[in-house]
Amino acid sequence: MRFIKVIVIGALALAMSGPVLAEDDEDGPLAASWVAIELNGQRVEGLTFDYTTEKVSGTGGCNRFSGPISIEDDAIQIGPLAATKMACGGKSKIEMQYFLALEAARSFVVEGDVLTLKGDDGHVLAKFKK
Repeated sequence: MRFIKVIVIGALALAMSGPVLAEDDEDGPLAASWVAIELNGQRVEGLTFDYTTEKVSGTGGCNRFSGPISIEDDAIQIGPLAATKMACGGKSKIEMQYFLALEAARSFVVEGDVLTLKGDDGHVLAKFKK
């Protein structure tokens, strides 16, 4: 029953949030809507990442997700993430890899319109474009 409450609360929070369109960098270096172009070294499509000063949200290609985010200098901590649980056919494997990559991110680099998330050891987990 608790699991259902978490899903319902998460779905309500997602329904009330809209896309983030940052015009300035006043909310931080990532305040924008990002689209994933690479995950674990492979090209991807349909994965999004919207950031505000204390929250991330987006889609894993099928399910929507949201969660807390903390940034200090180039250090980043994302999650734990909550996601909807729709049946998505063959998309669930890539989606799970995406959610795990977001939660594993420990540093980031923004170069122009490209955001790169990196793991503890500095390896690239995911790349995004605005």
